[in-house]
Amino acid sequence: MKRLLLALLLAGGLVSVAWFGWAIVTERSVSAWLDAREAEGWVVTREDITVSGYPNRFVTEFGELSLADPATGLVWSAPGLILRQAALDPGRVEAVWPSTQTIASPQERLEITGETLTSALALRPSANFALDASVTRMEEIRIDSSLGWQAGLATGHLDMIRQEGTEARYTLLFEATEVTPPEEIGRLLDPAGLLPGAIPVVRAEGVVIFDRPWDLSSIEDARPQPVRIELAEARAEWGSLLLRMSGDLEVDAEGRGTGEIAIRAENWPEMLAMAERAGLISDAARRTAEGALGFLAGLSGRREDLDVTLRLDDGFLFLGPLPVGDGPRFRLR
Repeated sequence: MKRLLLALLLAGGLVSVAWFGWAIVTERSVSAWLDAREAEGWVVTREDITVSGYPNRFVTEFGELSLADPATGLVWSAPGLILRQAALDPGRVEAVWPSTQTIASPQERLEITGETLTSALALRPSANFALDASVTRMEEIRIDSSLGWQAGLATGHLDMIRQEGTEARYTLLFEATEVTPPEEIGRLLDPAGLLPGAIPVVRAEGVVIFDRPWDLSSIEDARPQPVRIELAEARAEWGSLLLRMSGDLEVDAEGRGTGEIAIRAENWPEMLAMAERAGLISDAARRTAEGALGFLAGLSGRREDLDVTLRLDDGFLFLGPLPVGDGPRFRLR
């Protein structure tokens, strides 16, 4: 019995020594990483960093923290941040974001508030903490812009999972409920107030291949860039309006897309009318598009429902046979 008790005491002592030793290493590693960013020209503001959670996990708590990347002009700041790691599996990390944080660029400042914002991460420490999977949960999120607009959602999640056997091919899924668009857009698109105040569900699912894995260098140096996008489905339903999209795009080094996106729009004439009321298109452009798209819709059945292909050719956009203009650039800052 005495030997068993002695063995237990010895084991407990070893666990304690190991935990406190790793806690010191964790705190020093985090501080060294922030010091390295300052040495590279970042502007770093920080308060105390503490590590707790003995004996089965490590809980790293940051005080007020601000990171400004001179290369992109982006600034992230928050009153705190909590990272939780299992003691026996340091690659499993939970990030608990604060109820308020800000992201700023030279053009705009966004204040993000929410009741719940957490990320569960599966990382590979031996591969520069490359991301295997992340699941971010959101509740009662609100975004306030310095440009005067606000938006929000009731619940949502964003999942990003690296496909097995690949280095930089990720499955992405985003789903949100009660998405509130900026009030100004709502007034422009729906001045009569006929549509609900929030979009009940927004959902997008697909696969994105990046030029390199998402790892620690994605923060330190530059973000990985998409080279191929395989959109299984993007869907939004707002009142009587329904929009669905799917398709594949190749993306070049400048972010220009080439490929086709299939679009199904229900009650599309009202979408055009909303775009005109918002000042996005002129009355003449609406009538021209309505005539051409009405013909295409008639070929597929109901004139109110439109099935058409959005084609991107080296960054230039076509809607069916109609040239639209320059397409979006798929680049991450």
